[in-house]
Amino acid sequence: MLRRDIQRRLYHLTNNLQTRWQAAATASKRSREFLRAMSEGVQIQIVGLGLLFTMVVGTIGYIIIEDYDFVDSLYMTIITLTTVGFGEVRALSHEGRMFTVVLILIGVGLLTYGFSSAIEYVASGQVWDRLERRHKREKLYTMHDHFIIVGFGRVGREVAAVLASEGVPFVVIDQSEEAIAQATDLGYVSLHGTATEDETLREAGIEEARGFVSCAGNDATNVYAVLTARGLNENLLIIARVTEDHSEPKMLRAGADRVISPYALSGRRMANLAIRPHVMEFLDITSQSSELEQALEEVIVEEGSIIVNQTIEQVDLRRRTGANILALHLLSGEWVSNPPATTLLEPGTRLILLGNRDQLAVTEALARSLQTIDDPKIDDKRGD
Repeated sequence: MLRRDIQRRLYHLTNNLQTRWQAAATASKRSREFLRAMSEGVQIQIVGLGLLFTMVVGTIGYIIIEDYDFVDSLYMTIITLTTVGFGEVRALSHEGRMFTVVLILIGVGLLTYGFSSAIEYVASGQVWDRLERRHKREKLYTMHDHFIIVGFGRVGREVAAVLASEGVPFVVIDQSEEAIAQATDLGYVSLHGTATEDETLREAGIEEARGFVSCAGNDATNVYAVLTARGLNENLLIIARVTEDHSEPKMLRAGADRVISPYALSGRRMANLAIRPHVMEFLDITSQSSELEQALEEVIVEEGSIIVNQTIEQVDLRRRTGANILALHLLSGEWVSNPPATTLLEPGTRLILLGNRDQLAVTEALARSLQTIDDPKIDDKRGD
């Protein structure tokens, strides 16, 4: 009977110890997983707080145990934690030595752990990632009159390439980390996030943006992105991509100014290339300005400009700047191709011009009233 009772007690004791051991092992495993999941930067901060707390405890301890003043206690604590080997302020008591041993163990442990965490933090690349994110935020905060490109797929990459070649500032937004990495590798300012969220668009500078190009591969995403962007900036130029024809009316109602279907656009372009290949080639060259010096550009006649409320004949841009007016886009929305010389250039009229870069720059300066019509630089730049 006694033997069975002893066996039963030993059995329960063994099970109890095994249960506690498993619980301790589980807790230890969870602690290790927590430390691994925790950012090295946070670990370094914890080490710093631990050292600060230990310094406070050490200073107070020396004041109580050894009756040191504050300066001597702080000095003794620091040389103990850092193990620099300086001499004691004065001979320590037995209790003071034991307290010093504890401080040394804590200090060495914290410093070793902090040093290893710092090395791992630097080696893991988190320092450079944080610096890169800070640099990106600074760029975003300083950007204005820029474009926001939503989606960095095949269409988005082409839009970004054209804007980059023209020197137009822009921000790329995409939910894919891989796409953002590609944009970053190309030197583009990029932002990982969802364009349907106000916070993401505000971070991209939607209030200061000039235009918004939504070219995600999903029509629903583009509709919500356009709706969100229009709600944050009523004056924004919004261009959106659609893949289905029935999505175009929804996109326009959401606030898009222009809706582009890559498939329909490609079909029309292929047809025009088949019918009038040289016209299309000329338009490609002048719009991209890759082979000819001539380029197409649009310029707005601003209020207060020296050419505002004058006729095309009076302004005589061809003679004074060398640029040719191919068409006008009036405030009423009407297009006038090959406008007559008697056409009045009202404020807000858009001039569609053909000329080289210098000629176009001078014409834009006139339209913005940056120089006078008799400026000698005009004749120097207009060319033959």
